[in-house]
Amino acid sequence: MTRTIVAAGHFVLALAAGISMLALLPGPALAQDLCGRPSEQPEALLSRLTKTEGLKEDFRDKSYVAISDKAKDTVWTFTVPGHPAHPSVVCRRPVQDGADMRLQMNVQCNAAEAECQRLVKAFQELNQRMLQELRKQKKQ
Repeated sequence: MTRTIVAAGHFVLALAAGISMLALLPGPALAQDLCGRPSEQPEALLSRLTKTEGLKEDFRDKSYVAISDKAKDTVWTFTVPGHPAHPSVVCRRPVQDGADMRLQMNVQCNAAEAECQRLVKAFQELNQRMLQELRKQKKQ
C-alpha cells in the first residue's frame, strides 16, 4: 500500500521550529502534490529528475541520494534499495511566510507505517539542525 505523509511542517526561523501538521493519508499518492509537482512513484521521479531534467546528484550514501533543483529551490531526497522505508521520496523547500522563512517538507513513503514515521522523524530532526545553522548564519 502506498502511503503519502504530508509533513508540510512549517519551520519558522523566527520562532521555535516544529511540525505544525502531520497527516497520514492512505491511498494512491499520485493524487497528491509533491513540492509543486504532480506526485509520481519515487523511482520514476528520480529517473525524470536526473535523466529527463538533467539534475545532478549532490549526495549519495548507503541510505539516500539527494538532488537539488536550484531553479525551483527544492531538495529531493530518495531512499535507496535496502533502506527500510524504500521506495520513498522527501522534498524540502524554503517558503517565505511574511517576514519569516519556513521550510516546507513533503514525504511520499511506500513502506510500512512504522517505517514511514521513522523516516519523517529523521527528516524532522535534520530540518531542526538545518534551521539552527541558518539561524547562526543569520546572526553573523
